[in-house]
Amino acid sequence: MPSCRFLLPFLSLLCLLIPAGAAGKPLKVVVLTDAAGLGDKGFNDVCWQGVQRARQDFGLSAQFVQSREQADYVANLSLAAQNADAVVSLGYLYVDALKQVAPQFSGAHFIHIEGDISAPNVASFDFRSEEGGFLAGLVAGLFTKAKKVGVVSGMDIPPVVAYVSGFQAGMKTAEKQRGEPLETIVTSVGSFNDPVKGKSLTRALIDQGADVIFRAAGNSGIGVLEAVKDTNGVYLVVEDLDLDAEIPGKVLTSTLKRMDVAVYGALQDLVQGNFHGGHRWLGAADGAVDITEMKYSRQLFKPDDLARIEKVRLLLKEGKLSIPKRYAEVASFKPPEL
Repeated sequence: MPSCRFLLPFLSLLCLLIPAGAAGKPLKVVVLTDAAGLGDKGFNDVCWQGVQRARQDFGLSAQFVQSREQADYVANLSLAAQNADAVVSLGYLYVDALKQVAPQFSGAHFIHIEGDISAPNVASFDFRSEEGGFLAGLVAGLFTKAKKVGVVSGMDIPPVVAYVSGFQAGMKTAEKQRGEPLETIVTSVGSFNDPVKGKSLTRALIDQGADVIFRAAGNSGIGVLEAVKDTNGVYLVVEDLDLDAEIPGKVLTSTLKRMDVAVYGALQDLVQGNFHGGHRWLGAADGAVDITEMKYSRQLFKPDDLARIEKVRLLLKEGKLSIPKRYAEVASFKPPEL
């Protein structure tokens, strides 16, 4: 029997939901986030944007539930599957729980972001985070005046490892263009929901001389942003969501993973009766990974460097670059000619 601690978030949810499949009733969607929840200015917020757009376009009924810890995942997935037409689970940490739950609810539809779940009732999506990380590393490496940048990651799960590996490859590419050595210092919070530690790690990187910080840390990244905002001469590259206007001119660029488009598309398929299970990889060539246009920071870069960044964006979109997604692959990566 599920314990009270994870039943409580569902009390308001179950009051709002009506039995799935009732004639003339809107499609009911439950979105399950991890402990970071909404308001992380990143991963969860991007996915929720896709749900919100689908709700507006298709008249869906949508509710999100924040799982406080991994021990809650199986129970929350099961309860959602019993009371919704579609369950959207967010994040790699849900993979094992979803592999357990999805076969038990063959009549339910699951949409999962980040992780491969092979089940006919699960549409799962992975993104080539290494491509966004590569662009982030190139931007940071071409910009840094201190020749030293820092990385604050959340946890060493595959999507984050891909982000950081791609970033290191981007730094190698910038190093080749500049013809001088650049240093990358990588730190990990060990959690996606610890802004205080994210802030302290960022301050430590700044104390070590880093003048650009790349964050891939979920809600822990809120602390990273605060630390950069409070420090003169230090700049930020953020992940997943366009935050360029958050600190205009101090956010050099934001990497974009269009998880909102994947969620929206899967919900649209369900509404139209065309839901397809299976796993899909999406990247720059699919229009799913990119960086912003750098509206507030372009003037900080040399024209030649902006041209190099644009060339890499084009090469990625054309599928002409293979970027390392594991740490062990970075050393053998050969930077492209720009």
